[in-house]
Amino acid sequence: MKGKRTWKIAVLSLSLVCAVSGCARESRRVLDPKKPTVITVWHAYNAFAKTIFDEKVTEFNETKGLELGIVVDAYGFGSSGELDDALFNSANEIIGSDPLPNVFTAYPDSAYRLDQLAPLVEMEEYYSAEELGQYRTEFLSEGVWGKDGRHKLIPVAKSTELLFVNETGWKQFRSATGLSDDVLNTWEGLVSAAEEYYRWSGGQPLLGMNSFNDFAVLTAVQDGADPFPADGENHSFVYSRETARKAWNAYYVPHINGWYKSSVYNQDGLKSGSLLAYIGSSAGAGYFPKEVIVDGKNQYPIECRVRPYPTFEGGRGYMAQRGADMGIFRSSETSEYAAAEFLKWFTDPERNIEFTASIGYIPVENEALSSIEALENFIQMSDNTDAVKKSVTAALKAMQEGKFYVRRPFENSYEANERFSRSLERKVELDLSELHNRVENGEDRQTVISGFMEDENFDKWYQDLMREMVGEVNE
Repeated sequence: MKGKRTWKIAVLSLSLVCAVSGCARESRRVLDPKKPTVITVWHAYNAFAKTIFDEKVTEFNETKGLELGIVVDAYGFGSSGELDDALFNSANEIIGSDPLPNVFTAYPDSAYRLDQLAPLVEMEEYYSAEELGQYRTEFLSEGVWGKDGRHKLIPVAKSTELLFVNETGWKQFRSATGLSDDVLNTWEGLVSAAEEYYRWSGGQPLLGMNSFNDFAVLTAVQDGADPFPADGENHSFVYSRETARKAWNAYYVPHINGWYKSSVYNQDGLKSGSLLAYIGSSAGAGYFPKEVIVDGKNQYPIECRVRPYPTFEGGRGYMAQRGADMGIFRSSETSEYAAAEFLKWFTDPERNIEFTASIGYIPVENEALSSIEALENFIQMSDNTDAVKKSVTAALKAMQEGKFYVRRPFENSYEANERFSRSLERKVELDLSELHNRVENGEDRQTVISGFMEDENFDKWYQDLMREMVGEVNE
């Protein structure tokens, strides 16, 4: 397995301390500093976030862990998908897979799926009601499932989706067209501005979107209906034609017309000048470019502006709640207790602020969320520190004015969310490919686009989606 071990030095330190000065004979519940308990942690933090996480693990091993007799052994995976696959294989005891870790990071849908294969610890066994009450309610509640309503996950670091704008370019466009900044508040306003920008710029797209997953669910909730309502333990899929049409107009129409152009790394579009804005994670704010590089000889600095996630006109101001939580697999009482002690230490307000703010995430305890100024003090140098500060500030202000949408995991929710989130995105990919091929074969571009805008095209997509989702959820 790939991953950097961060515990060997701590084990040697523990041995030396015990050999020279002796360790306390009184055990801390079931821990013994003379025989440190090693707990493994699998996570998907990468790049700068991995560096900071490894530093925190080392700090724990040399301080609290040394005192209690706990050593954390951390492994990093390249992506959350890679980690999900490794956890799922280990939980199924696939040949060649590694033993399950004690602690792992995961999104609720993935953790729920794992819990059916390898039971997770109920946090109430190691956390008091007062300790659990210190976490922001929305963050904590997404880790609750089952009839008993017990907590299976602890929030660690959260992020949300925000609108990042090349303010320098936007001001030029706004001055030339007389548009108001208010158009950036709504999906309808963005589409209208993007159409105008396409004409004004000679065919350039205005916006890119990093995650259709959040868009699919949030636009439904913003329009007044949770697409996965629960009746006790049973869930269904509800998605009205009217809400679907709004999502279609806000996503499919601008992408097919060339007013939007989305990719995995929309920051690159801003850097090249081919995009003016993108919707992406607050955790990626450090990658907002400081300048536009037209070519090897032409470049100019740009200002970053960060705005709240758009809503439909008259819709509800729901925000995306992103960021993996941490869970503990069932094992021995000693290992479970040690794992819980590490999570408590790691999410302590001051320590959590230092970890989250330094990488553009949002802390998870109420005390840590009380001061924007306190968060800004912990923001470290990054590719674009100014963008990170603006992102954290915008996220916290949006939290005060809006509301997080909490995804509730349920049977097949992992697969259902994947299918729902990819449906319209996949439709855009297929139709853009067809558009390209037909234009290459001599058809008029605008005529082909006009055909895609027909009601029949929307109706077919919507009916196919509902048929697929009913089979996935409403069984």
